Amino acid sequence: MRLYTRTFSIAVLLSAAMGFTSAQESTNTPPEAPQPAANSKAFDPNAALGQQTLHGKFMEYTVPTFGPLALVSPAFTAGFHMASPPSDYPREWRQGAEAFGRNYADELARTTSKQTARFLVGALLREDLRYHPSKSKNAFARTGHAVLFTFFDKSDSGHTQLALANLTGAAAGGYVGNAYLPHGYNDVTHADIRGGEMLGGIAAGNLLHEFGPEIYRFCKRAHLPLARIPHREWWTPLTKQP
Repeated sequence: MRLYTRTFSIAVLLSAAMGFTSAQESTNTPPEAPQPAANSKAFDPNAALGQQTLHGKFMEYTVPTFGPLALVSPAFTAGFHMASPPSDYPREWRQGAEAFGRNYADELARTTSKQTARFLVGALLREDLRYHPSKSKNAFARTGHAVLFTFFDKSDSGHTQLALANLTGAAAGGYVGNAYLPHGYNDVTHADIRGGEMLGGIAAGNLLHEFGPEIYRFCKRAHLPLARIPHREWWTPLTKQP
């Protein structure tokens, strides 16, 4: 729980800082030369998203669930869990390759359960599964919008509604562990905590979508490796619908 809290706090601070930096640059420096239309559609968070099709929902489900990043990131989470495990965790969950495999599979099961439930509810209730960026230029307003979008999103018709897909997905990701986690961690209380962590992860993802363009430009100016990642659509909003 402490790990997810720290991650979410860092994401909030980073996103606010990037937004503030971007606002300062837009005031003090000349505007950049316009980019080609294809790039602006891919990376402009304020571009019109249009209505999300069922195919769009399916792609919104498959990429974060079965893409390369979805297979790599659980390894880091498993490593963190093993580095600071609960004191009463069984040895087979704390030490060795078997413990790493258990923690990796647990994180993968949580993510897959969350994304699957989110997709099914979104398709059934015609809920738009994409993040819709804020139209404000204020960093704090944008941060609040990103966090609130975890609980209230858009329907296919563009109306604001309760984000049942997010809430159901977080619950599914939280309760799946009750089938295999050690005794004492497979109860309702821990499942609710895990569900809250899943919601925190969704909020952190919204923040990265909201401030992704600023983060990318910062990394590019600082010559950081992140700017050279070829598939930036993993962490920036996709606005183009098939």
